Amino acid sequence: MLSALSVAEKARYLASPNPMVGAVIVKDNKIIGTGFTHKPGKDHAEIDAIKNVYTKFKDKAANRLKNSSIYVTLEPCSKQGRTPACTKSIIEEGIKEVYIGCQDPSQKGVEKLKKAGLKVKSGLLENESLELNRGFFSRINRKRPFVTCKIACSLDGGIGLKNGGSKWITSKESRADVHKLRAYSDAILTGIGTVLTDNPKLTVRNKEFKRLGKGIHPKRYVLDSKLRLKGDENLLTDGLETTIFCHKLRKVDYQNSHVKIVEAGGKSKRVSLKKVMDYLNKEECNYLMVEAGSKINTSFITSKLIDELIFYVAPTTLGKNKINFSEFESSFSNIGTIRLELKEINEIGPDFKLITKPIYS
Repeated sequence: MLSALSVAEKARYLASPNPMVGAVIVKDNKIIGTGFTHKPGKDHAEIDAIKNVYTKFKDKAANRLKNSSIYVTLEPCSKQGRTPACTKSIIEEGIKEVYIGCQDPSQKGVEKLKKAGLKVKSGLLENESLELNRGFFSRINRKRPFVTCKIACSLDGGIGLKNGGSKWITSKESRADVHKLRAYSDAILTGIGTVLTDNPKLTVRNKEFKRLGKGIHPKRYVLDSKLRLKGDENLLTDGLETTIFCHKLRKVDYQNSHVKIVEAGGKSKRVSLKKVMDYLNKEECNYLMVEAGSKINTSFITSKLIDELIFYVAPTTLGKNKINFSEFESSFSNIGTIRLELKEINEIGPDFKLITKPIYS
């Protein structure tokens, strides 16, 4: 199962909105095939592993597969979707034992495999398997994506200066790492204030992702209650998809077919985050990355929508003229009324990367 988890990593930038899955087929205590989930509409991990056996063993593959065991990080799918059900192929190939990392509440794979007479055991490295697809399970169980908030700041919690200075606070190494976070995200959300101040692109620009082409860029969402975007911003002119959430629709002419405007007004004259989450759920968004200013960060935190806060902290202070990363007092041990559990800390160039989990009361 450890091998299956390792193989699943190959699907990290490919599988969504499907879960990342790894599969390993074993016969006579030897691994005879491995596979992972490919792009939507292409092979799932189990099918990829079975094909791998046929590639390696040619005309002897069918005999190798009979009475073999398959280790898969997620319950095999039992429904016909973009691809045929994996349970059907497992049964037809004569595989007799199926070991599963964690179950999929949207499938009935275990039930079908047992009904066909296969030995099935689930819960092997379950926590690791659940963590692998936390975004997928968030969408399935909570009807919203897993939300990560990225904050690049100084030691005293500043993300910029009130006079508009200090656009780049953290190092080039940290900024390169942020592109990896973007590549793994299905979508990025920012606010009108950030767009008007910084005119960001919010694209993935690491060389290592060039081979994946345009498909690696996450969808981009902007909270713009009053539709203040002019139409000449990078997000609206580069030919990539951008969705604008506003309070109330009105006619605007951005002259760009890749721009979509969605009405998501709440009780106040601001955009409803609940409606935004509902929309992202319908879009099959597993992972949302928030790259915004203090107001939106605060709104997401107070709404208890942040699942993970990632800080890139530069070894500098911005002082009294700084803009805080939230409207709460900028403390890394306590933001407002929530506590942060430090999960991981790493050095990136001269900076520190802190991965934290909010603990809501």
